[in-house]
Amino acid sequence: MLRFRQLVIDIARRFLLRALALLSFAALLQCAPAPSPRAAAPPPPAGGRAVLVSFDGVAGERLEAMLDDPAKLPAGAFRRLAARGFHAVRSVPPTPSLTAVSHITHVTGGLPDVTGIVANTMLDPTKPFGTTISGFFAPIRAETLWQAARRQGRRVGVMLYPGADGNGPGRTADWMMTWPGDPLAPGRLWTLPRSAWKPATPGGAKFQSFSLVAQTTVAFGETTHLVVLQVADTTDDGRVNYDRLLVLPEMGERREVRVGDWFPVEVPSSDGRTGAWCKLLSLAPDLGVAEIYLGPLSRTTGVPREWVRRLDEEIGFWPGMPDTDAFGENSARPEVFLEQTERLVEFLTRADLLAISRSDWDLLLLYQPEVDETSHEFLLVDPGQSRYTPERAARFLGFVEKSYALADRSLDAIEKALGPSDTLFVTSDHGMTPIFAEIAVNSILREAGLLNVDAKNEPAPSSPVIAVTSSGIAHIYRNRNAPPSTLDRAERVLRDFRVGGKSPFDRIVRREAAGDLGLNAPESGDLVVLALPGFQFTWTADGDPVRPPHSYGGHGYRNVHPQVDATFFAAGPGIPRERVEKIGSWQIAARVARALGIAPPRNAAPP
Repeated sequence: MLRFRQLVIDIARRFLLRALALLSFAALLQCAPAPSPRAAAPPPPAGGRAVLVSFDGVAGERLEAMLDDPAKLPAGAFRRLAARGFHAVRSVPPTPSLTAVSHITHVTGGLPDVTGIVANTMLDPTKPFGTTISGFFAPIRAETLWQAARRQGRRVGVMLYPGADGNGPGRTADWMMTWPGDPLAPGRLWTLPRSAWKPATPGGAKFQSFSLVAQTTVAFGETTHLVVLQVADTTDDGRVNYDRLLVLPEMGERREVRVGDWFPVEVPSSDGRTGAWCKLLSLAPDLGVAEIYLGPLSRTTGVPREWVRRLDEEIGFWPGMPDTDAFGENSARPEVFLEQTERLVEFLTRADLLAISRSDWDLLLLYQPEVDETSHEFLLVDPGQSRYTPERAARFLGFVEKSYALADRSLDAIEKALGPSDTLFVTSDHGMTPIFAEIAVNSILREAGLLNVDAKNEPAPSSPVIAVTSSGIAHIYRNRNAPPSTLDRAERVLRDFRVGGKSPFDRIVRREAAGDLGLNAPESGDLVVLALPGFQFTWTADGDPVRPPHSYGGHGYRNVHPQVDATFFAAGPGIPRERVEKIGSWQIAARVARALGIAPPRNAAPP
């Protein structure tokens, strides 16, 4: 712990110097549209079809460096778009640079004070104090691209784009695949000892074995769904040498697999095709131990039902997200995380191509998360990060760059599926910075007597204040039963907090003074706290306020830090070839609307 604290002290000094160096740059950077943006230019009299693709987590700076090395992006799609159309090296996100916040800015052209989406996690004012709501499901106060397009007679398809989740008319397109949410059962790594295997049921499935066929059953979480597994010895060598697994699911074909093989398992469901991707990781010849990963039990969701049924039939069930618990950076098999990522990208690309093949759309919004998921887990690039070695860093950087190559490969297929009259826009929501330490803001407030906890050591509704955190931002809300002076105390406590003699905070500002951040919104905290890059906030209220991080990559910071900038490309009819250093992500909505031949969403910034 002493070594960790010294690392944090060194890091705090390093990032304070970076922050001071950025102040003069920030004064020149126009990182927000005017509070009352000019009316956008009238749209052209007619437009074609438009596709907006967001690859979550693609950093403008990193992508630009990779564009110079064709071996790292062999599909060449990003490079082609840069060569034939408009390319902004950096798309400046809103503050905070978070997924929910940025994507809603993309489709509305407004900052958080216009959209009402101020973080990935926000206070829910309709529930007891301290109850939170996801920024992905919170009400959007501004008109979106899909609303504006449908209002003007255009047809809209959506594939996972944040904000279009089908929860009400304003959040629904003509047809869509929506984010499935939590799986029916989470993924689990089963480690089975010899005692877990019993003689196979007589009269069951038969396959040749030179040792006694053994059998076990594993379950999908707390569901009633099971899968029967049998093992066989297929080598006639006079020894016990189990080497094959026979999978007997509740439905579908039986599969014979070897160590290292992935296999799908489906279960019956009236709600659509439901299943899990599983893998035989190891199988001792004497059954001393067998390791089997049962993936998350999942299904595809969307509207209308006929579209989901078509996805089920032609693409398959939702494969689930990469499993950070089983195969993250701290696991013995992090390469399996990348295998899961590649399967997810393959599924999403095929689904997106099926969407493009439909004739009933004018605007299509696509979203893919592979770069974000991989960068959070494996962005080990600084010697100050936990468990850094040059060898480990090089291996993990290879994982991150592979995720960029997967996005490039998917984009290649999407671009080639479009026609010459279609316009393609490609962006991301934020970049990513290396993380060195976590700060438990509620723990700081608790130590100061400003926050109460319940029996589970979680913030209690009786607390005078509560911090709702999302990576690099913390919204501090005052309980309306607490006196106004409580907020003064909270602000003093945080301004006095030090890590290694330095403040880890980039900005501490009252809501009413957060207009320059685009955060003077009723949904914001009474006090808004932004971390310096390298630190990220956590919700917990117990333990040390400063602790080792749970991930290597983070974002959610103020948008003056170039490493959190996203990227932007556009190609199609009427878009000249041009390269610029930056645009604002709030300009995207009007650019898409112009290509579509419609007026932009109400309150959208000009293109």
